[in-house]
Amino acid sequence: MSAPGKVFVRETGAGPRTVVLLHGFSDHGGTWCKVAPAMAERHRVLTVDLPGFGRSAEHWEAPVLDHYVDIVADLVADTDRPVSLVGNSLGAVTALLFASVHSSLVDRVVLADMPGLAGIPRLWTRGARLPVELSRALVRPLPAPVMQQAMGALYARAAVHRRGTFDRAVRAAFAANYATRSQVDTLLTVGRHAIRELARLPIPEMVHALDVPALLLWGARDRLTPAHAARRVNAGSARRVVVIPDAGHCPQLDAPREFLDAVLPFLE
Repeated sequence: MSAPGKVFVRETGAGPRTVVLLHGFSDHGGTWCKVAPAMAERHRVLTVDLPGFGRSAEHWEAPVLDHYVDIVADLVADTDRPVSLVGNSLGAVTALLFASVHSSLVDRVVLADMPGLAGIPRLWTRGARLPVELSRALVRPLPAPVMQQAMGALYARAAVHRRGTFDRAVRAAFAANYATRSQVDTLLTVGRHAIRELARLPIPEMVHALDVPALLLWGARDRLTPAHAARRVNAGSARRVVVIPDAGHCPQLDAPREFLDAVLPFLE
């Protein structure tokens, strides 16, 4: 199925709850491939390629995060089931922002490896400051196959800690989204907008002001948004914190069993 604005959404499963899966920066809906089937056994699952990425690469707008919130609102507007949002990284920020703006439309959120609680990763802010022309010049000389291999290698290094968990099929599915210079250029442009918008959000205050239950989850070996940010969360009945040992920035890929063990009971 496709959401308004030609955003690609894959619908699977059925059940009393709608679960919307929101991936992180540079990623796509395939990042949920190891956990979505188990979720779909119990719930209706909507796996989104966020605008600017994957099969929705051409359909982004600025402000990027406001556009993402609007897309999710369109997806869940007509459902009569409880709605839960599960986001990773930038997708977690989207879930947080949506729950803050549309608390009546969502009953719980899972925020996995979310940036912003302990500041924005330095590498992200440095990338956002690069001039557009320099960013393009860095990738323009590379042949497409080399560029895809480089993108796949960068993603593997950033996303996971356990190298054996990042299989060839997952890497190939990710790299397929960056077969042309135009696709990489879109990635850099969307990222620049999104990071600047993210830097202006009061993430800690938003987390503690949430009106819905939240599960905040980190991989203990996350290099991009380190798990020590969990110490900044006032955990309690409304906000639970789980740190998965030996997992990186995308625990849904690194430790899918542990991820599901934390998320499924929370959703139910």
